[in-house]
Amino acid sequence: MHLPPELRSLGTVFNRTSALSTGVSAYAVDRSVAMGALDRVGRGVYRVPATLVDGKPWEVLRAEHLLRCREAQGLHPGHVISHQSAAVLHGLQLRLHPAMNVHLTSVERAACSRRKPGIELHHADSVTNDTVVLDGLRTTTLARTVADVLRTSRPPNSVALLDAAVREGKVSTNDVRAVLDTQVRWRGRPRARSALEFHDPRRESWLESFSFVALHKLGIPLAEPQVEVLDEGFHFVARIDGLLAGVFLEADGASKYYLLTEELGLTPEESVARVLALQEERHERLVALGLVGVRWTTSEIQQQPERVVQRIWNAVNTSDPREFRGWLRIGGRIFRPRPLPHRETG
Repeated sequence: MHLPPELRSLGTVFNRTSALSTGVSAYAVDRSVAMGALDRVGRGVYRVPATLVDGKPWEVLRAEHLLRCREAQGLHPGHVISHQSAAVLHGLQLRLHPAMNVHLTSVERAACSRRKPGIELHHADSVTNDTVVLDGLRTTTLARTVADVLRTSRPPNSVALLDAAVREGKVSTNDVRAVLDTQVRWRGRPRARSALEFHDPRRESWLESFSFVALHKLGIPLAEPQVEVLDEGFHFVARIDGLLAGVFLEADGASKYYLLTEELGLTPEESVARVLALQEERHERLVALGLVGVRWTTSEIQQQPERVVQRIWNAVNTSDPREFRGWLRIGGRIFRPRPLPHRETG
């Protein structure tokens, strides 16, 4: 059975009152459900069955999560999309898990924050809840969304989201801090203010931000991001992800290996081979100048961060910044690295 066009015009999720207001009979609504043209997702709430488009895994996950957001908002009138779900809707950078709950915040009633299967309901009756509408969904503003994520997520994830949002000009740190200043005595506020101390939009990728904050939580000093390395004659050699005394740190995300696919018309396999060769050549030039390097992948920093920490301390203990024959540049300042105190490793 085909869905009546009047119902299809209502979007993917709608309630019974809206359906009947189009002139479609109650019998037609019920028959659409019985024939599989509509899904009943709750009392008086319906969903048009959707087929997720093929694409990259994160695109499919985002589409699936937003579909669940529409359903949840239909089931909970008076609530808006918030927290991590709002971050997905705003297009912010975050790790998205298939089982992540949909987050809603009450703006027209003050129900207690609670969890339901697949849905987490929040209340915020002590502040004015400014909202916007994106893609037909009412959601918290971008600054409020970032502030809520800072309060409720682990710092490596929340700082990576904040770094990218500020770097891309979507929000300012002052805007986020202003929202947090209104959330007096809210759960997670100390965590959010602590996360702000690790914020640095000079980092150029989600993986860099996540890595350096995760490493700092495990005892590694915060690395200076995006340092330019020059040779003895002040010629540019490379810009490294992070510098720790005489050790250069590199977060190897998979995406960097496909950069040449479109630029030079290479296949993904050819692009990976070309970039790997360039990376190895670059690494050798940095080592030849007297630096020591440590590299890691996304899976390593997420699943085995202690091993990365061990490699970094080993490199710090074996490096000698005095052997570095080149120069370092941050902005307009040129200098040489200073050693870190020796650290015993397990």
